[in-house]
Amino acid sequence: MFNRDRGRQRAEGCRQIQAEVHWIGGQATTIEVLRGRKGVNRYVADPELVELIRQMAAEFSDAQMARILNRKGLRTAKGLVFTAYRVSNLRHSYGIESGTAGQKQQSKDIHTADEAARLLGIHRSTVTRWVEVGLLRGSQMTPGAPWRVRVTEEDRRRLSVADSADGWRPLKGAAQMLGVSQQTVLQRIKAAARPTS
Repeated sequence: MFNRDRGRQRAEGCRQIQAEVHWIGGQATTIEVLRGRKGVNRYVADPELVELIRQMAAEFSDAQMARILNRKGLRTAKGLVFTAYRVSNLRHSYGIESGTAGQKQQSKDIHTADEAARLLGIHRSTVTRWVEVGLLRGSQMTPGAPWRVRVTEEDRRRLSVADSADGWRPLKGAAQMLGVSQQTVLQRIKAAARPTS
């Protein structure tokens, strides 16, 4: 324990601060620490994080970016979870424009996973599974970001449960007819779609 803490700077322009800690019982310990520099903040955002926010800001709002960053397990320079307010502050610090102000124009065939699911009459998880096996084309700007899924009129005719042409079956029906799991059907489709060398 100590009863008094006294610090003094040795000389103007010195990069170290010397402190004396006086302990109960009369002992004294001298320690030296580096002096902080003016204008240097120890809480500096990682350059890769700043670049990721710069890319995402073209398409997503601050609230959406906060959700994506948190899903990726990223934190602020102070170790805090992201909120829309913290993303907004970080954008302003680095001169990054607002996502809602500069949103990209999307093709009419590009949809979120939820929109694609509604168009095709299937569950959202089925959409992402079909993207993974190559039945649909889709991408994410970064892991944890919303899917952007291309659903053309041809895709709708080919994959929609409601619009299935004669001889075509939805995934569940094809699995039942073949006596295998839906996953097996997807694996066979993916294998057949691979180009042969």
